[in-house]
Amino acid sequence: MKRNWRQADGFTLLEVMVALAIISFALLTYLHTQNLSIALHNESANMTTATLLAKGRMVALESSQDPEQGEREGTFEDPQYAAFRWKERVESTLFDIVLEAHVEVTWDDNRARCSVELISLVVRR
Repeated sequence: MKRNWRQADGFTLLEVMVALAIISFALLTYLHTQNLSIALHNESANMTTATLLAKGRMVALESSQDPEQGEREGTFEDPQYAAFRWKERVESTLFDIVLEAHVEVTWDDNRARCSVELISLVVRR
């Protein structure tokens, strides 16, 4: 019995190309999802770090005897936090013994400048 090439077993070129297109699409979707996951993880880690650093600066302001009014800014001493900068602003309120304290921590992301700001009322002692 003689077989014709149209009756041969196997896949046609079109079937192989469709299968490769489906695999390529799935792989690209997977890689995009992984890149997005890494970016969101880095953003979350920076946000958490900035919040904890701002809280530390706020605790220092709240525990001081008489915080100075005005603005101050600087960087963190630990080289681990070299990408973060802080800015403090202490303002008076309607009450003489109460001050309003603002602490902002900023850092540069790949896309934009990000920041976290905490605001608290501080009582003079």
